[in-house]
Amino acid sequence: MEKVTRKEYSDLQNGIDTLVGKFGMSKAISIIRQLSGTMVISTDKKQHLQLITAFVVSEAFKVFGVTNKEVDGKLTREFKEARMAGYHLLSQYTRLSYKEIGEHFDQGKFGAYYHVKKCKETLSIPRFNKSFAGKYETLEENLLQFIAKID
Repeated sequence: MEKVTRKEYSDLQNGIDTLVGKFGMSKAISIIRQLSGTMVISTDKKQHLQLITAFVVSEAFKVFGVTNKEVDGKLTREFKEARMAGYHLLSQYTRLSYKEIGEHFDQGKFGAYYHVKKCKETLSIPRFNKSFAGKYETLEENLLQFIAKID
């Protein structure tokens, strides 16, 4: 058990070192503050929030391979999974309310809340849904790269 903790910490340290090497110390600190929620978004940074939201919505559909929203009047599985991942990432990386998140996928706040919780449960045991977990990780990695570029 102790080896796992050391490995996770060394992975974190390597990631931080890579981030600092790529963007420099001050920009790396800014990225970490934004991702951890300790940075207050000023009025001119609200555009960043809009960019992040639009990116998550469009990238989720791309990563999950959504070609049709509906087939025979029913939502496709790909669309449902993309929507669920998008809800969860927007909940994690923005300060949007469930109502605001739901509006981007034509749902209300209770639909957004339900899908955020369902995604969290699904990701808690990734071996049971490897396909979803892999696509989710890809989407999250793409989002983090996007956030780093717009800062």
